[in-house]
Amino acid sequence: MVQIDRREFLRLFTATVGCFAVTATATPFLPRLGHAKAAPFSFHFPQGLASGDPQPDAVMLWTRVEALDPEAALPNGDIDLYLQVATDEKFERVVVEQAVRASRASDHAVRVFVQGLAPDTVYHYRFHAGRDQTPLPGRTRTAPQPGASRKVRFAAVSCQNYEQGYFGALRRLVNDDIAAAPGEQIDFVLHLGDFIYERTGDVPEEQRPERLIGPLPDGSDPWVPDGTRPHWQKGSQAAVSLADYRHLYKVYLTDPDLQAARARFPFVHTWDDHEFTNDAWQAHDTYFGDGDPAQKRKLAANRAWFEFIPAVLTRARAFNGIAAPAHDFRNARVEDVPLGEHDENWLYQGDSLKAVTSLTIYRTLRWGAMLDLVLTDLRSYRSPPVISEEVKALIKGAPMPPVRIVQTLDAGRTANEGNPPEAIQYGDREIVNPRKDLPPGTQLGAAQKAWFKQVMKASTAKWRIWVNGGPALQMRLDFSRIPFAGFEDGYVGTDAWQGYPGELQELLRFIKEEGIGNTVSIAGDYHTFAAGRLPVDPDADELSFAVPEFVTAAISSSSMYSMADRGTRNSGFFHRAVTLDENGAKRENWNNTLVNGLRAGILVNYTNSEYLFDLVRNERASPGLDYMDSDAHGYTLVTLNDDGIAAEQVNVGNVMRDEGPEGPAVMRRARFRVPAWEGDAEPARPEPEFEGPPPYPWKPPSDVEK
Repeated sequence: MVQIDRREFLRLFTATVGCFAVTATATPFLPRLGHAKAAPFSFHFPQGLASGDPQPDAVMLWTRVEALDPEAALPNGDIDLYLQVATDEKFERVVVEQAVRASRASDHAVRVFVQGLAPDTVYHYRFHAGRDQTPLPGRTRTAPQPGASRKVRFAAVSCQNYEQGYFGALRRLVNDDIAAAPGEQIDFVLHLGDFIYERTGDVPEEQRPERLIGPLPDGSDPWVPDGTRPHWQKGSQAAVSLADYRHLYKVYLTDPDLQAARARFPFVHTWDDHEFTNDAWQAHDTYFGDGDPAQKRKLAANRAWFEFIPAVLTRARAFNGIAAPAHDFRNARVEDVPLGEHDENWLYQGDSLKAVTSLTIYRTLRWGAMLDLVLTDLRSYRSPPVISEEVKALIKGAPMPPVRIVQTLDAGRTANEGNPPEAIQYGDREIVNPRKDLPPGTQLGAAQKAWFKQVMKASTAKWRIWVNGGPALQMRLDFSRIPFAGFEDGYVGTDAWQGYPGELQELLRFIKEEGIGNTVSIAGDYHTFAAGRLPVDPDADELSFAVPEFVTAAISSSSMYSMADRGTRNSGFFHRAVTLDENGAKRENWNNTLVNGLRAGILVNYTNSEYLFDLVRNERASPGLDYMDSDAHGYTLVTLNDDGIAAEQVNVGNVMRDEGPEGPAVMRRARFRVPAWEGDAEPARPEPEFEGPPPYPWKPPSDVEK
């Protein structure tokens, strides 16, 4: 173990407090430092270590330290650390030895940008404080040189609610990677968001594990005794301060499986809503009613994300001449005041804009000549949701938000070719069209959308992965095909791209018309595995597909099926569309209903006739959606090469038990392959092949052959 005396430490300590930048020496061996006299064991690293955003010659490293003995820290509360980076596990070939300082102002979290590394190389790293060092040695790797062409393999993960389950899927990922041949190991982990959940204690009793976080330092209890907020459990809390958000990251990062994954792989992160607030848009929450301004929370959430997530932002490089928009956290003074006016592009001004622009994370990463990774932020710049309290009152009684109404409202003043209706009608009710004079809705915002188009057009890699916090695949219920019900087709959720259908269509048309082939969307958020293709216009008579999408299930958050099952138990008709009872065995009929339509979902409760099933099946129930595995937890493995993309959805099943260091067994693997395509050609439909029992209603290959 390395020890250094105070004089040697001060000589090495050359960086300023905050985010450090160090450069590896060109010499493969560095002189070893002398050992200081033994010091008391005074420090520990309760959140482990991590690396992120690998570049061909650099990577961001991270840790957080605590002083067990208060006198071990400096007089101002800062803590001095020592970083080592080596090319071998035993740290005999050290390329970086650098002193850094963990400041009290950053809650003793440290981000170190290590430069001057060799491309496409595995490195090992560790931090020291006194006689202590990080409990797990870190392993990371750099990206290949821009022109290097080799296979790329990564994992996509999403939605890890600490209170709703264990993170054993990450342990399975780590263990399988250790056992894999070097050429089959993954290069990085893509985290699609919901790294933390800002709410605590709001967990259904029947699935509550022994992982309740307990009171937050400043958390608000939203429970109102008069029952006006019934969908929160009594005693639940929401993070409202920097101390709260930091506390959540610190608790989540004590999980041994998450620590093991962050120690083994470099992570590449975007965020979704729960890093800030549920169903977030700009600096606004939506817990109750139309929500409230939350500029202070947004600022605190941004700062905590920056402190605990190792991402390369300000130091991000230009992409093919396009300036990098991302930047590190910039503090601001804000108040929770009404959002006020927005500009022509829906960006609210004043304190909201200060909070939103305190951190910018949309960016690109290059992985040799094979991959350009395009990370988008779907929360910080989006327009308010079209399903407001006024619209909810209008469509009261509709099982799902009607497609027609969402599309009309989202289009704003451009609806009906620039002649928007004066009123919005549903049944015998109507309201004045609240969006008649407003611009169309947006998820990306004007600046990010322009950047996205520039990057996609300028990309010269074999593949482009579009990183989406939420899915773009159509998920609808075709109520219009139920005779005499009087319902319209509805969207299953409008918090992702389905709530912004106009902008999605614009982007897909751009990709198609510009001939940008080999573009794939990887998405999370919906707590389900799904696969399919994104139609340019899902309501056109003849569908034209631009982009395949693979949606990855949650690591631990409640599965989409379990939530649908729980929410429809008191509704016999709709519950049958969600859950099929076959002689006491529950089947996830939700998959069938979304892919094949409501009539198919209802029919299977009464007959197993394949002939009748084919008669009622609706191939366009959810246009472009080809596969669902909604009762799932796990991750997606993606492999890119010159011939095509392979996606493997790994379902580990129930996550209510701690499976220990061995990790959970894999329940099923669904494997898809899409051959490479060029220009405006159609991507092939992804078809699943299974290892393990398929989800309902898919059948094993042997059954299909019979």
